[in-house]
Amino acid sequence: MKHIFVDRELELKYLEERYAEDKAHLIVVYGRRRVGKTELLKRFIQGKPCVYFLASRTSLRDNLAELRRRMAEATGRRYFEKLEASTLGELLRYYWDEAERPCVVIDEFGYLVEVDAGVLSDLQRAWDEHLSKKPSFLVLCGSTVSTIEVHVLGRRSPLYGRRTGSWEVRPLDFKWARALVPRYSFEDAVKAWAVAGGVPLYLKELDDSKTPEENIVEAVFSVGRLLFDEGYFLLREELREPSTYLTVLKYIALGYASVGKLSSATGMDKGNLMKYLHVLEALRLVKHVVPYGQRRKGIYAITDNYMWFWLKFVLPNRGELELGMAEEVMKRERARLEEHYGLVFEELVRQLIAAGAVKLPFKPRYVGQWWRGDAQIDVVALDEDNALFAEVKWGKADRRDFKRLVEISQKVDVGAWKRHYLIFAKGGSAENLVDFDELDKATRQW
Repeated sequence: MKHIFVDRELELKYLEERYAEDKAHLIVVYGRRRVGKTELLKRFIQGKPCVYFLASRTSLRDNLAELRRRMAEATGRRYFEKLEASTLGELLRYYWDEAERPCVVIDEFGYLVEVDAGVLSDLQRAWDEHLSKKPSFLVLCGSTVSTIEVHVLGRRSPLYGRRTGSWEVRPLDFKWARALVPRYSFEDAVKAWAVAGGVPLYLKELDDSKTPEENIVEAVFSVGRLLFDEGYFLLREELREPSTYLTVLKYIALGYASVGKLSSATGMDKGNLMKYLHVLEALRLVKHVVPYGQRRKGIYAITDNYMWFWLKFVLPNRGELELGMAEEVMKRERARLEEHYGLVFEELVRQLIAAGAVKLPFKPRYVGQWWRGDAQIDVVALDEDNALFAEVKWGKADRRDFKRLVEISQKVDVGAWKRHYLIFAKGGSAENLVDFDELDKATRQW
């Protein structure tokens, strides 16, 4: 497995600046599984007198015993192992008294909350009465986004108002994700992005000396590999009713994107369905997409590339894959896989435009899409005086594609704004074409 630390300059800068301040800090760092939080924090504490502790789902007593050992190792004072502190707050008080400038990182803090919710009130008392009274640095890190947002950051949390900062670690942008598969062409990097998204650990499962399709067979379609079952673990980590959420996600991935179609497919009434959709939105697993110029008529889309791929290609074929029929499944799914690459590429182009990676004659304030009936425009980008309409094709584009784009765009009301047109495609003869070579250069220089 590749061990490469990429990007995260902003996150490291944020932590370093807070650490340099002569005050007490309680920082919350959180984000989905495998996104690189632990690597970030370990990089941050290098060369610093910090205690790093990874919590587990064992008892609070066992966790405190392990934390005592970590404190003993960090300070060289073995008596920490013999302390009879029965709560997290009490143990931290001892350490704060001994350390000149205390620095403690508690990774997977959400596990402690799950084991004993009283740890929140205990820590609040310790922070108010003792820990906040001297320059120090306490980091609470968690992978269970729902637990952190509700029980640590939420208004009803005992810790509400105590944190001095928080940072959600998001998946890597495409620019940095492709750095983990450096031998891939732009086309193959998009395919890897379609499978693993911007999650570093998922990308490290891929071998860029092999084709993306070979990687799918070996790293995703093979029983026992991380990416074969990770979809289940993601949902079980966050949700109490993973089976119901899985059903909703499955049908969104299959194209039942509107509330009406989802309600019919799942058999759930719309009111109940909306509750599940709101939770999935909060977890950054789905988003609600509305065509430009409309307030309604929206659809739901999977936002996590790995989950999207897993729901479409692993979950429905699980029985055959468990029998070792990965090659057979790949042969059957080839055409659908190419179609999926195209959908991911379309979303990627919108992201690149929004991020400024693609040079335009204006800086968009809005980037989205438009559809009405069977008519669709993949990209609509606007500022106060300009409108860009763009077609996105995974294959080649010709002059007919450009002509059709111009014709369809006349249905979109942008007043007297200046209209611009682009075609994003692998290659071809279309006017105003941005091909893979240009996108390759743009994303490397971005």
